[in-house]
Order: sequence, then C-alpha cells, then structure tokens
Amino acid sequence: MDVRVLSGQRERVGIAQYIARLLAEYQHDGQDVALYPLSYEKNDSELDGVGVRVIRRIKGIPWQSLLLPWHLRRHHYDVFHGPAFSIPPFSPIPSVVTIHDAAFYRMPEVVRSDTVRYLMQVVPRSMRNATKIIVPSGEVRDDLLKMASTLSPDRIAVIGLGSDRLRDVPPSPESFLAAPYFLHVGTIEPRKNLEFLLKVFNETVTKGHLPHHLVLAGSNGWNNESFWRAYENFPLKDRVHILGYVSDRETVRLYHDAAIYLSPSRYEGFGLGSFEALWHGCPVIASPTGGVRDYAVAGLYVLAPDDIESWAQKIMEIVTHRVDVDRQALPTWHETYAQHVALYQEVSHEKR
Repeated sequence: MDVRVLSGQRERVGIAQYIARLLAEYQHDGQDVALYPLSYEKNDSELDGVGVRVIRRIKGIPWQSLLLPWHLRRHHYDVFHGPAFSIPPFSPIPSVVTIHDAAFYRMPEVVRSDTVRYLMQVVPRSMRNATKIIVPSGEVRDDLLKMASTLSPDRIAVIGLGSDRLRDVPPSPESFLAAPYFLHVGTIEPRKNLEFLLKVFNETVTKGHLPHHLVLAGSNGWNNESFWRAYENFPLKDRVHILGYVSDRETVRLYHDAAIYLSPSRYEGFGLGSFEALWHGCPVIASPTGGVRDYAVAGLYVLAPDDIESWAQKIMEIVTHRVDVDRQALPTWHETYAQHVALYQEVSHEKR
C-alpha cells in the first residue's frame, strides 16, 4: 500500500485518516494478509508497528511511475493498493485503487485547479489499469460509471468507511461552550455549503428564539472568500465560533456536547463527520450526498441543501424532542478493513 500521504500531512484528515485506520485495524487483526506500507520516507511513529518499506527517492527519477514499479517487480507482492486516487501507470502486479469522490469531475469549480488537472489525468488512467476500484459510496460509483462509459460495474466495490475512528479516544475534559450549540466539522471550502448553514442558523435561532450557538471545526481551505465575507457581515457573528483544526480529543468532546451535527454539503464522497457524530450519539441533519444515502440510521435526517425553512423546522423539532441514535446500523472500521482484505484476496486469486 502506498502510504506517502501520511508523510505529507501534518493535520491528519481525509485520505490520511483512511490509510491510518486501515493500518491500525491491520495491527489489531492482521492474520489474513501481510500488509506492507510503502513510502519514500519513514517519519511517522504510528507506522513503526506495521513496518514501512522505504523506497528512497532518486533525483531525476519519478517515484510513482518508475521507482515504485521497480520495487514491486523485485519483491513479488500479490496485490498493490493505491489508496489515494492513483496507481503506477505500469504496475507489474494486479492493482486496487481507491477513488474517494468525483468532485473534480462533477463540480470542478469547487476544487483547486491544480488538483482538478492532476486528477483528470491520473484517475481515468487508474480506472483503466486497476483490477478493482474501491469507492466509499454508491454515489461515487454512479459518478465513475458516468465518467467512463466503458467501465464495468463489476469492477467497482462500494466499501463504506467506519464511524468509530475515535471510539477509544477520551474526550477533552472541558466543554467548549456553556451554551448549547450546533456543530459542523470539515474544511472550510465551497462544496461544504457553509454560507447556507449560516442562513439556516440565523433562521432557526431567530424564529425559534433558541439560545444555541454554531461551532465550525476544521482547517481553512480554498476558494472560500465568499464564506468569510458572509461571516464578517453575519448579524449573529458573536454566536458563531470558528475553531480551525482541532485534536481528536477535542473532536470527541464537540461530538458529545453538540445538540445536532449539521452537514449541508453540496457533495461528499462519504461524509465521515456525519457518521462519527452519529457514533457518539449526536443526531445529524445532512444533505443527500455520500454515505448518508446508503445507510438508514435512526437519528439521521436527510434534507435538500437549499431549503432553509425545512432545515430550520427539523432543527427545532430535534431540539424540542431529542432523538436516540442507533449505533448498530453504522459501519465500523473493522468491517471496512475486512472488506478490503476480502477484495485483496479476490484480486490475488484472480491473478492465479
């Protein structure tokens, strides 16, 4: 497995969390496969227990297209997994690639232009060359089938992500706010639809005379100048708290204490925040995108991402009549890992 993403991210989000959780589950239950993380450096203590194999970079020689395939050919692995949208263009062994979303294809205007150019180059090639393609939701599967008309649905495996990443993490000792609050966790970027969330919050607390605040946790992203203008001119700005990136312990505390988790995103590959909030007992209102379309969970409500009145009404209903969340219906990382292992074995058997 190519784990270079773990070396490049100081704040572990998105794909880095996905890779880290697969490795953690492997350490807990690795009898069925031997998993070898591959990278150009070994600087992450979390990986020491798994044993990273370092493929040193050589100036002037592309790592992924030449050094990595050369390493794969020498070591006789059964399967290669590219967990971040791409695989080597000339892999000597069967490959699996994970494509986390198709935002670069469906709505390139909300993705950084350099990212769009890169993914439009590597994703079609990886889809052609991979034996199997992993996606986190049925929506991403449908997107890829539209993107590549000759792609067979049989080559795509829908594997939802786990909700319980923070199951063993104790919450930070102190609550962030004495007042009740609504929560959103995620990078501040256009597809998260946070300007709409501000409007929903204003409508809800004004008409419902609620004492709640709004907490936004997550890194500052890109192309978000419009959101910051809306925030600066927001009439209830003193009740909106933008925390930036927070630790795992602080995230658990936020999930535990929040009245409702709100995710009005225009597009998600899966939407981990909604599922992690549900795991910690927090009811969720989300737009119909990503994994929320694939799971029926008590405590999860799915509403259109442009209907302010419907969101405000549902928030007031939940505040008035708190609901219980059914954790049994949520996917776990153990299940996610087990499905990956089954796919590795299937691809390995096909090779023979």
